[in-house]
Amino acid sequence: MTGDKPYSSGIEVRPITPADTAEICDLLEHGFGIAADDWRPLYTTNWLADNPPRGFVLTDGGRIVGHCGTIYSQREINGKTGFVCNFSGYYVAPAYRGRGLGATLVAAAVRDERITYTSLTPAPVTQRVLQALGFAILERHVLLFPPGLNAETLWRSRVDIDVNDRTVRASLGQAERRIYDDHAPYDCLHMTARDAGGTAYLVVKRRLRRVRSAPIPLSQILYCSEPDVLARNLERIKLAIMWQQKTFGIAMNERLFPKAPRAIRREDIAQYRSAVFTPNELDLLYSEFVLLDI
Repeated sequence: MTGDKPYSSGIEVRPITPADTAEICDLLEHGFGIAADDWRPLYTTNWLADNPPRGFVLTDGGRIVGHCGTIYSQREINGKTGFVCNFSGYYVAPAYRGRGLGATLVAAAVRDERITYTSLTPAPVTQRVLQALGFAILERHVLLFPPGLNAETLWRSRVDIDVNDRTVRASLGQAERRIYDDHAPYDCLHMTARDAGGTAYLVVKRRLRRVRSAPIPLSQILYCSEPDVLARNLERIKLAIMWQQKTFGIAMNERLFPKAPRAIRREDIAQYRSAVFTPNELDLLYSEFVLLDI
């Protein structure tokens, strides 16, 4: 069922149930061209013990015609603790657009003012819906770093890089060890980089990004505990990541650095709403970037 043809019966918004998984995955495959099975991690991953809803669906006569997935985690950042919910797979079938149903669907997912909400890949129409619901800009650009762009850091770089899973995990404190364990099942690269000024723990995911319409494998930095260490040793860390993940460069969020290193900037809007965390405190952990090949 693709949801292209509207039914005449009542339309409602309700929380997702486990029985919805197959129908939602089929709907999202039709909408985004990503295989149905590739969406299943949204409904099989649970980073919170109390099992919050996986999202909400828009139904017409019982048939699912819209979806907004929710990925929940509890984060401890800079001494603050709060719940974070990342949206994924926001989609309304074409026949149901233009009637405000998408806004109704999203509004059902953002009712709790205590929760931090993020949307990392909103389409332009989604951006307008979220702005109307009080969302602000989290990010305007992604920074792309091809090899050699930051070669000047090689001459002052004295860094020890560790990509061994056992020794990396053993070197982490309790909070970062939890991050490691939560992300270990999802084919992320975990590494530490240590120089005279400190130690950075990084979590990196291999992604395909479109650059000039061509899909290029890049390494997306999801988390970096010490951006200063990364900036001082950028070229060496970049080359180590690229070698491990067989990619052509790295990508990271502009907000990671107070003053960004030389990079190629690409517009890449992300949005958020939070009464707890600031933009520079929010990373890409516990998000659709971890669970999905996007």
